[in-house]
Amino acid sequence: MDIPDEIGQMFAQRVSNPLAWFAHSRSLIAAARATTERASILIDVWDRSDLLNVAAMLYGFALENLFKAKYVLQNFGSPHDEGWCPEPTFPSELKSHDLVKLARLAQVKLDAEYELSLAILSDVTMWSGRYPCSLKGDEGTIARFPLANKHAEELFKKYSRPFTSVS
Repeated sequence: MDIPDEIGQMFAQRVSNPLAWFAHSRSLIAAARATTERASILIDVWDRSDLLNVAAMLYGFALENLFKAKYVLQNFGSPHDEGWCPEPTFPSELKSHDLVKLARLAQVKLDAEYELSLAILSDVTMWSGRYPCSLKGDEGTIARFPLANKHAEELFKKYSRPFTSVS
C-alpha cells in the first residue's frame, strides 16, 4: 500500500523535527513528576509500588524521547534552519529503547552512575512499568532504584537546554 504524499510529508515533519521529539519528552517528564507525587500520598504499599514503577517508566520514556530529539537535532537540524529538509523515514538507529545506546547515539557523556540508572530505566520501560512480569520470567526479585528517577531529572535538565533556545 502506497502512502499518500501528504501523509508522508506530515510524517517527515514529525520524525525529522527535534522540537516535536522534545515536546513529547517534556510532556512525559511532567507526567512522571505528577505520577510520583500521586504515589507519595497513597497508603497501600502495593498500589504505591505499582505507581512508582509507572513513574519510572515515564521517566525512561522521557529520556528516550530527549535522546532521540538530540540525535535528530544533530542529524537533521532545526526546522527553523534555512534549507531544513525532513526525511519521511524513521532512522533505524532510533529503533531502540536502550537508553545507554540512545545516549551514546546522541553524544551524551555519561558517568558510570548514570549508565546504571539508564539501564534500570530501560528495563522499567520494557516491562516492569507496564506489566506485572517480564516475557521470559527471568526478572527475579523486583527492586526499585529511586536514584534512577533523580538521575533522569538531572539528565533532562542538562540535555534539554538546546531545545529551549532553538528558534
